[in-house]
Amino acid sequence: MMIWTLIKINIAALFAGIFKKNRGKQKRSKGAVVLIILFAVYLAFMFMLFVGMMFNSIISPFFEAEIGWFYFSMAGISVFAICFFGIVFMAGPQLFNARDNELLLAMPIKPPAILAGRLSALLLVEYLFASVVLFPAFMVFALRGYIADVPALGIVFFFVTALLIPLLALSLGCIVGWLIALAAARITKGKTVIMLVLSVGFLGAYMWFATRLNNYITVLADQGADMAEEMRRTLPPVYHLGAANAEGSILSFIIFTLSALVPFAIMCALLSASFRKMTTGGRTAKKIEYHEHTARVSGPRAALLFKELQRFWSLPAYILNASLGVIATIIAAAVLIVHPSVITNTLQQFIDIVPVVDMGLVGIIALASIAALNNVSAPSISLEGKQLWFLKSLPLAPRDILLTKALMHIVICGIPTFLTGVVCIFVLPVAGALPVVLILVLPASVTVMFALIGVALNLRFPRFDWVNPIQPVKKSLSSILTLFGGIALIITLIFVYAILSFLMSVEVFLLACAIAALAVSAALYSYLKNAGSRRFEEL
Repeated sequence: MMIWTLIKINIAALFAGIFKKNRGKQKRSKGAVVLIILFAVYLAFMFMLFVGMMFNSIISPFFEAEIGWFYFSMAGISVFAICFFGIVFMAGPQLFNARDNELLLAMPIKPPAILAGRLSALLLVEYLFASVVLFPAFMVFALRGYIADVPALGIVFFFVTALLIPLLALSLGCIVGWLIALAAARITKGKTVIMLVLSVGFLGAYMWFATRLNNYITVLADQGADMAEEMRRTLPPVYHLGAANAEGSILSFIIFTLSALVPFAIMCALLSASFRKMTTGGRTAKKIEYHEHTARVSGPRAALLFKELQRFWSLPAYILNASLGVIATIIAAAVLIVHPSVITNTLQQFIDIVPVVDMGLVGIIALASIAALNNVSAPSISLEGKQLWFLKSLPLAPRDILLTKALMHIVICGIPTFLTGVVCIFVLPVAGALPVVLILVLPASVTVMFALIGVALNLRFPRFDWVNPIQPVKKSLSSILTLFGGIALIITLIFVYAILSFLMSVEVFLLACAIAALAVSAALYSYLKNAGSRRFEEL
């Protein structure tokens, strides 16, 4: 009974920040819930459309070469990759570093029950990830007519193996996540830098693979038979996954089932046996040697800004999830200085598709778009958690507190963006005075606007009942709306210019966007000084 209660609590916690205002308070209005669901469906549809296009380009060569099993194997590998990548960074915060682990262990609850509750929530996330890959893969397979070439038992096996692949990804992802959490617990100096480097390394490898995806698809289509034979020899579980689906092979189905269930059982046994030790033991504390020095005195606003920046840099998950645009900007600036042809060649490909822009204008659009992907300020109020009373007790007016959180976003995101703009001016062929001004002003205005948007949305949708600080960063409604709202804004502006292109040039349109961003920022500034301050006092 207890284990089912924990499972329900952990699954409910996944959606608590989206569908509930705060623990113990009323649910969101039906209209807000409908909008959230529609937004999520739209994003899932766009991703599935992209995945479907990819599978549509490779299915014919495989079935025509009579290696249809390779199609299902590639679908399985895609599911495993997205599930494994997602779970590696979720396992540590959700399993081993959750804030309520010690509280639960102090209760008459067995560690395996706690672990089952945690794993159930992670597994649900895995199935959501898997669905956006397997659904378009199956639809392409069915709509292209190849379903007639597969026995009915193979179709049954397809849906069963769809449930097994995430189990394998969860097993390996939890082990790797445990090793990362264990290493992080042993590190006392430079933990943030090390974890950030590892995370950016994983993300960089993923992005590198994504940028070369078209090349890989071409190679798959041309050399599918050779690669399939190599996979048959080196990755038997992957081959048997494809054979079970394409040929209805019972033996292959059994082999793959064991390949998924055995690692999952081993992982559960290992974690159950050592869950208490992993979550409460083996932690090290940094030894501090006292040195007498003169204390620095600063004003309350400067002190609060320093506190906000210090918290940001102390949480690798905050850095990685809320400032992807900053990371991308810094990398782009470094590449422009060291090896500019990498960037210029990429921009030239865009110019070939949209000839109305030159390289300087593409640089402006790219910098402004990247600036819209940062949501550093969106969870800044929620991250106060149960210490909100301390923030409200400071000798600062509410408007100063809110504007300082927005300033934190501007400092973190604005400085790298401005410096990268300067690099672009000297490296890229930015022609004319207006583009030079725009490459500095437009990204800066977008940064200021989203800094204020993040704080305003977090005021409207705060979340203080988090178990781990990664929850308000990744799962709170304010963070989700700010991040995907930026993406939606970029797409919307592209369509708007497509309609207005016969009335104005790209430079004039970008200037209008900068003016609009500054106007929105002024309105948000006024809101935070007045109505927003009153709302903060009521929190």
